Amino acid sequence: MKRIARIIAIALALLLVFATLGWAMMPRWDIRPYTDHLTVATSDPDIEPANVSIPHEGRYQTRETNITVNMGGGVQLPAVLREPVNASGLRPACLFIHGSGTSGAEDFGDIANAMASAGIVTLVPAKRNDDYTVLHRDYARFANEYSRAMDVLRGTAGVNPNAIGLYAESEGTWIATILAASRKDIAFAALTSAPVFKGREQMAMAVSAYAKEAGAPRAVIKDMAKLMSLDYAPFDLAYADFDADRYLSTLTMPVLVSYGTYDTAMPIEQGAQRIMAAAHRVGNGDVTVRYYAANHQMRAGQGLFTPNLPLADGYTQALENWINGVVAERGNGSADAEDAVSHTSVDAASWNAAGVWTTPQIAGVQPHQRFAAPERTDSGIIGSLGVLVGIMAAGPVLLAVAMVLGLGVAVTSLSRRRSLRVRIKGKRAALHVRPLMYSVAGPFASGPSGPAAVSEAPTSQSDTASGLSSATPSPGIAGPCWSLGIVSATTTMLVYGYLTVVGLASVYMQPFPRLFGVCWAVLQVLTVLLVLTYAVQLEYWWRSRRCLTGARHAICGIMAIAAFTSLTSMAFWGLFTLPVQF
Repeated sequence: MKRIARIIAIALALLLVFATLGWAMMPRWDIRPYTDHLTVATSDPDIEPANVSIPHEGRYQTRETNITVNMGGGVQLPAVLREPVNASGLRPACLFIHGSGTSGAEDFGDIANAMASAGIVTLVPAKRNDDYTVLHRDYARFANEYSRAMDVLRGTAGVNPNAIGLYAESEGTWIATILAASRKDIAFAALTSAPVFKGREQMAMAVSAYAKEAGAPRAVIKDMAKLMSLDYAPFDLAYADFDADRYLSTLTMPVLVSYGTYDTAMPIEQGAQRIMAAAHRVGNGDVTVRYYAANHQMRAGQGLFTPNLPLADGYTQALENWINGVVAERGNGSADAEDAVSHTSVDAASWNAAGVWTTPQIAGVQPHQRFAAPERTDSGIIGSLGVLVGIMAAGPVLLAVAMVLGLGVAVTSLSRRRSLRVRIKGKRAALHVRPLMYSVAGPFASGPSGPAAVSEAPTSQSDTASGLSSATPSPGIAGPCWSLGIVSATTTMLVYGYLTVVGLASVYMQPFPRLFGVCWAVLQVLTVLLVLTYAVQLEYWWRSRRCLTGARHAICGIMAIAAFTSLTSMAFWGLFTLPVQF
């Protein structure tokens, strides 16, 4: 009973320690539901300029030309130039900037061709991927390269140099704002699926929404957001802290903001409000916002990776009408860049009264952003992704080391026991054989059968037993230590596997709420079982500390450290958190 009481006391103390660690590792912020919702004035996303006539989609036949763009340093990238056939006069032009999911010159083909059919020259250059990875992205370099592509577009015959703007999607909107900081000749900017916030702030909102859609428990949703609070410097993820807010002040030109209401990765309402506020601060009230029943790629469907989805209804028409309207409202782009910038400084409150457009500033499908992007992402006591990865890896590695050493000790011990049994068996046989030899050879015999040989043999079975006892190894580690290793390895693999499956289900939008909830409860039970097993091993180790050899002490110690690090990792992932509902 005393031993059981000790084990229970140790287990309770461990539960308290790891629950406290879990609390201390929580970031000092939380993902909260978004409540400051926008209201669309009409469900019709169409855009029409006031008092001017513009060409619409399908007005012209289009021509495609494959060209190359010199990006500097001897790098030549392919690009596709699309032009309206037989369009008179100088034409407006649009440069396309890739997001993270596209990079080829053939991308954006349907959007760029639709624009060209409405009289807008388009250029889609390929994006360099030689230094573009999950771990490293140089947005300033991309801005410089797209600036070169813009110069090529500016020098294209038939293009009005004062009516060139940008179309940027997703991550490309960050590049567009950097480009706008270095060039004052950008006539317009169409920003689609813009993240707006810093990478970690936007991703904290996105992963929370993804995990929620997948049916993950509340603790797991908080875990996903918790990752966004870590310092990524050891992994060169500095772009997670790209200061998007700093470059919003460059949006002095007319801006079209477009979002898909199925896009849970972007701050579809919060982002639009921030862009409007930033533009208003620099005197630009010409910001138009449109929402579509579309996903992140503005495709008419919720599947993020579903191929061959059509573009959302009315999307390209609104883009073309807006671009042509901006150019027509400026006098077909004849004003120089400085005049164009000052001309767009329309107070937001009088946006419609200024006579720029006949349609509302905010229109389309009613959006509903589920989570708010946080304004701060302070971490808990674990503030580095490198430290977290080290803790997560240390448990399995130390456990493997302990188990290998334990197997080595077990094999050595078994070998010694077999050798000892052979020796004892030989000595027992000698007790029966040697007296007979002594009697036959006589007391004067020499050699192995002489008195010396008899004196070396055990004189009784008690001596034999004593020899066996003295050679028996000290207490082994087969019981509590091996149990701890098995339970720790099993629980760790299941936890990491569960988090991987939830992550994949979140990305691919495959909800399994009941399954994920049940599995999470099972993992919490297994975690408590691991704590109990850990308590048994610690109690055993303390009780047997004087009997264990140095090797066995080391194995038990390594096993204990491995279990501690594994439990610390589980505390980070919220397995000691009581279930809480939204």
